[in-house]
Amino acid sequence: MNLFTYGTLMDADIMTQVSGAIFQSQKATLLHYIRKTVRGEIYPAITMQRGNSTAGIIYFNLSLEAFDRLDKFEGNIYSRTKVEAICDNGEIVDTHAYVITETSAHQLSEEDWSYENFIKNHKQVFQRDYNGYNELE
Repeated sequence: MNLFTYGTLMDADIMTQVSGAIFQSQKATLLHYIRKTVRGEIYPAITMQRGNSTAGIIYFNLSLEAFDRLDKFEGNIYSRTKVEAICDNGEIVDTHAYVITETSAHQLSEEDWSYENFIKNHKQVFQRDYNGYNELE
């Protein structure tokens, strides 16, 4: 199974730390989803919105153990959802993505989320403080 990532898991260090393994990856785009910052947090979530797209990275051939770790890390505001993403080479790939649940959608802010800003200003704090890491122990 594959995983489309659009936020903190785009970072190879974080993905390896969370999943417990290294996977082949490729840049991709998810159509009809919009990425926003979760209120009061430094990470994003996506929700379906026609006419928009979200850039990200697909990781290929994840093990069930890796998905188990990722499910725990992501917590209950996300639902692992089957989607199709388009790789930079034009290939359409069946994949999963963590999409904010309907009951948690009110937690999305209007603020766009920037990967570059996250890496520059928030990665270390996220790795130190995010509660999802506690679920992996």
